[in-house]
Amino acid sequence: MMRFWGKLGLALTLASSSLTAQAPTAERLEGALLPGYVVAYKAGDQQRSIREEVPQGENVQRWSRMITTQRFAGIAARIAPANFARLMIRGVTGSCLGSTSSPPTELTVSGRPAAQLRVDCPQVPATGKPETFVLLVVAGEQDLLARQVAFRSVPTEDDLQWADAVLSGSVICKSGDMDPPCDRND
Repeated sequence: MMRFWGKLGLALTLASSSLTAQAPTAERLEGALLPGYVVAYKAGDQQRSIREEVPQGENVQRWSRMITTQRFAGIAARIAPANFARLMIRGVTGSCLGSTSSPPTELTVSGRPAAQLRVDCPQVPATGKPETFVLLVVAGEQDLLARQVAFRSVPTEDDLQWADAVLSGSVICKSGDMDPPCDRND
């Protein structure tokens, strides 16, 4: 899902520089390490970052589940998490015939405004496969932070409960935080 829908999120950053080696950031969204998952792709610069995790043995082209974490620097004051989520919905609706979504649910993560939603695409044009993602967007002090769990299939109820558990364990980490899950160094 990230390869198809995540490009929309990257386009929203207002920055035109290309992704380079991961740069240190003041804020990031993290969750517990997931057994059996590996980082398949990671890039970033001062404006944005992305990390894609897939089950071991899969990659960013061939995956069954993917957890994508993104950071969009300096835009938290310009767009609320629920509005960012609505932009994602519009992007999917325009790209995937028959897609459906839940309305963004507003919540709080690490004391900050957040929104979560689910989007289902019955057939991604590029792959011919169904994809579903559950997206969590959090407004950090300066950066907009996003984490999504995607399925390259129609998810079961157990899959969706797993996605909710993964996202509900997300916290905002700042430079120097060394308590789990902020102690990640991948």
